[in-house]
Amino acid sequence: MTAVETSHALARFRPAWPGDPDVTALARAARGGDRDAFEALVRRYQRRTYGLAYQYLRDPVEAQDLAQEIFVRLFRNLGRFDPERPFEPWFWRLAANVAASYRRRRPVAPDRLTAVLPAADAADGLPLERALAGLGEGLRLPILMHYYLDLPVEEIAAAMGLSVSAVKSRMHRARATLRRALVEDG
Repeated sequence: MTAVETSHALARFRPAWPGDPDVTALARAARGGDRDAFEALVRRYQRRTYGLAYQYLRDPVEAQDLAQEIFVRLFRNLGRFDPERPFEPWFWRLAANVAASYRRRRPVAPDRLTAVLPAADAADGLPLERALAGLGEGLRLPILMHYYLDLPVEEIAAAMGLSVSAVKSRMHRARATLRRALVEDG
């Protein structure tokens, strides 16, 4: 039997998650040790997680590493997830914390800095990307979570451990900073 045939045969024994499963139900099952549920969570969030990591780091290789680190931490910390609460704010808070600590732990090497900086300053780069890269971590993350992940302000506040008004304030300051940067660039 080939590897493909074996995979198809084993797929019949996996529990089926009909349609678009409730994320919290998947998280509960994964928390209970169901590897298929964990895989379903990874599949559900992998593109958005990579996208957030890429927007955060602006380096495709580092973004892959960060996304992988987020899912490793998710696996390790599922026991801390409270199944009585919604999963998504908890997950994005975990992702934000991992992203912040990842960035602190991995300073850019001098040879990588020269490879990255010219691309960020190139005239053909998108002005918005350059402006976003210039935002501080505390301002960039709420903007990315809101506009890139389409999370409402309340979920961003829960994910970042801030009040709704603090998130709104950071987003207001970030938009003003982006406006100034884009006007100066144009």
